[in-house]
Amino acid sequence: MSELSGFHKELNENGVGKCSCPMWCDGFPAGFCDKEAYGEQTEEGKKNRYNGYVGALACPTHGGPLKPTLFIYGVDGDKITCKRPDFINLQESPCGFGDTHQEALEDLLAQEGDTK
Repeated sequence: MSELSGFHKELNENGVGKCSCPMWCDGFPAGFCDKEAYGEQTEEGKKNRYNGYVGALACPTHGGPLKPTLFIYGVDGDKITCKRPDFINLQESPCGFGDTHQEALEDLLAQEGDTK
């Protein structure tokens, strides 16, 4: 089996990576799924969609998070920011901050009261 590449392990500046679920053909390794992935496999995804092995990032089909309905706008100072499309400003709208895209997304969801 091939080794996982960086885009199988980390999200890019737009919060997208590639699914690292291994694919097989006639019992032999045939690479990875490589569909768009938005994070690692979740417990809900394991329970409801796919409970097989996924090395790092997972597409929604293989138990990863669904495509987020938000935008990631680069950095503010030394932090990555994550905002909804209807963002107005920091006084009126929530904005997530983090060292990684996943942390920024989790911070935004926590501010909105979503603990998933």
